[in-house]
Amino acid sequence: MDVPGRWESLGGLSNRSQRSCCGVIARGRSGDCEGHMTDEGSARPTVPRTGGAAVSPQPAAAWGDPWAGGRHPVWYRPRFTMSHGTAAPPGPDHARARALGWSEIAERLDMVLHPVVGTHSGRVLGVEAVIGNAGALGFASPDDLLDGAFDSSEPADPLRADNRLPDIVQAAHAGALRLFAALTERASLKLFLSIDTRMIAWADPLIAHLRVEVERHGIHASSVIVMISERLPFFNLDTLCTGDPAAAAAHTELSRLFKTLRSLSGRLALSDFGAGTASLPLLTLARPDLVKVDRFFVQTQAADRSRRLTLGSLINLVHLMGTQVMAEGVETVDQYHVCRQAGCDYIQGPLVGPPVSDPAVLTDDCADIRALNETDKRAARSDAALITSQTQSIEPITLGTPMTVVFERFRRARDQTFLPAVDASAEPLGIVREADLKEYTYSLYGKDLLSNRALGKTLDEFVVRCPVADVNTKAERILEVFSASGGAECILITCDRQYMGFLSASSLLKVISEKNLAMARDQNPLSRLPGNNMINEYIADALLDNQAFWIIVYLDFDNFKPFNDAYGYRQGDRAITLFAELLRKELPQHDVFVGHVGGDDFFVGFKDYDGDTAVDLIGNLIERFRNDVESFYDEVSRQRGYMIGRDRDGNERHLPLLTASAAVIELPRAHAARSADDIAGQIAVYKKKAKQSASKIARARMETCDAVGCGGGAALGVGAIGSG
Repeated sequence: MDVPGRWESLGGLSNRSQRSCCGVIARGRSGDCEGHMTDEGSARPTVPRTGGAAVSPQPAAAWGDPWAGGRHPVWYRPRFTMSHGTAAPPGPDHARARALGWSEIAERLDMVLHPVVGTHSGRVLGVEAVIGNAGALGFASPDDLLDGAFDSSEPADPLRADNRLPDIVQAAHAGALRLFAALTERASLKLFLSIDTRMIAWADPLIAHLRVEVERHGIHASSVIVMISERLPFFNLDTLCTGDPAAAAAHTELSRLFKTLRSLSGRLALSDFGAGTASLPLLTLARPDLVKVDRFFVQTQAADRSRRLTLGSLINLVHLMGTQVMAEGVETVDQYHVCRQAGCDYIQGPLVGPPVSDPAVLTDDCADIRALNETDKRAARSDAALITSQTQSIEPITLGTPMTVVFERFRRARDQTFLPAVDASAEPLGIVREADLKEYTYSLYGKDLLSNRALGKTLDEFVVRCPVADVNTKAERILEVFSASGGAECILITCDRQYMGFLSASSLLKVISEKNLAMARDQNPLSRLPGNNMINEYIADALLDNQAFWIIVYLDFDNFKPFNDAYGYRQGDRAITLFAELLRKELPQHDVFVGHVGGDDFFVGFKDYDGDTAVDLIGNLIERFRNDVESFYDEVSRQRGYMIGRDRDGNERHLPLLTASAAVIELPRAHAARSADDIAGQIAVYKKKAKQSASKIARARMETCDAVGCGGGAALGVGAIGSG
């Protein structure tokens, strides 16, 4: 089997590609570029031929752009694996690979499917195809195999004589489609086929080959999504942003190539996002429908706040673009909770299940994830019910529907200005706007032209991208996504990627308004901080989630009653308001919970904070309050450092000036606390110790299940870590 010949029969890249793209799709040193030199000294692309002798296909963006004279390369080619004077990585047996040869390697590729699961349901929603036998073929990993296929720097080496990457990718995709076709319940599943940035220039023959394969196996094209890996660098952004004509042409060609990659299913995905070579320009240019976050931010302990914050920021950025997020490499329940709380829509990794090579082994759902969702009582307090109540449902149109049916739908529903469009598995693709059809509606033969499948446009050409959000997404996040969409008609709502309906601007405002009203009912009217209901919910979360490190702080004023008696309740209210403002200013707002129990009692909650860091923040808060509240006293009392008043028994005494004290209760991972009463009892004990402490802080830690056991009737252990 002559794999290169088969690839080339699909056709090479256009002359426009040859002229407009500069350099190879990946960054390296410009000195690494090779090729046939022109008289002007620029590197001329080696272009694939159709017909005739088989040649190794090269990207149309091959070395340097002859139009630009090679002076402004936009894309580069890096040097890869094998040797280049460096020691080979441990493990790969390249001698075995050389003995097989690339044609044999392509025939022997075995693919495996990695399940992709919905974070909120546990349902298997798709699979990603990966080469499963790279080691048996003489390579350290699938990436090592792909790098080796691309490395054509040594003509004397049969393994490195020419570029065979397209052949290997073609064989891998064909094997993945055969495996996917064998799944008995694949109608609602998506198959993710990965390519790296080196393959973008081959978008035209790549998609042409996939169209042939999906038709051969009876797979609907909408079920197959091309996923671009950002494992390798992409382009030189500084050069792409210049006013050079070559850069402008390359930008245009990139847009065309991304459109081609998206054309198979109407979707495009990026993987390994957030890795060291992640490209925000690639995210902007490709505008993917799904982004898979690199495992670096997932495979970490929940206590690593910096990675959690970065993960949350990446997900927020992607969601604001109307794009959904998948997390890879999820191994533990702890990591699952981190991904879910950060807002990941889908997860993938050992916790979900191992890769499968036998289609019969793949299940419809992941029992472990489903069980985690069913036991997570916090899900009951999500915004899903509120969002569902305001979601409007219009029967969508399926891709492939004749245009005559679309016209009839708009004719019968005169008040509808758009129709949601979905694929064969009911996953939304966007909307079809009536305004976009008016040019044909009011044309003499416009409707007839569109109705003629041979001459007219198809439905997919009128589908406009629209922001999409899962029903389990927080209402505030949905509002942010909708606002960032720039005047979209609506935001489509899904459940497990299935179309549910849509929220219009007015419906979304109702959701936000009702949620704000519910929160306002629980706020303390004086401090405007969350009240007891939200505080109790926070404590319930801490008791339920013993995979995280929680710190609960109870603060109250010292000597508040004599101050209130001497200066009046209005001055007392001012002191309470001052403390509430300091809580907002002195403590991080994005990941610290602050509440007002009532009167002069306040509540602070930390999650996955270092205990010493939390105590330092509370200590600074108390000291700031001690200094600021002195201005509420008369000059004589400030000079003396105390006021003369009566204690609770009516006796005249010298009373210290107003301050605050804090009981700090730590709930480590696998803590043994069973109820809010356990925590309240320890708060009462350590609140008294805090008032007697010079630092006004008393600190304790709940014992863990390892220390006391968590069987029925297990005692709660508390040990003072320090006070004073």
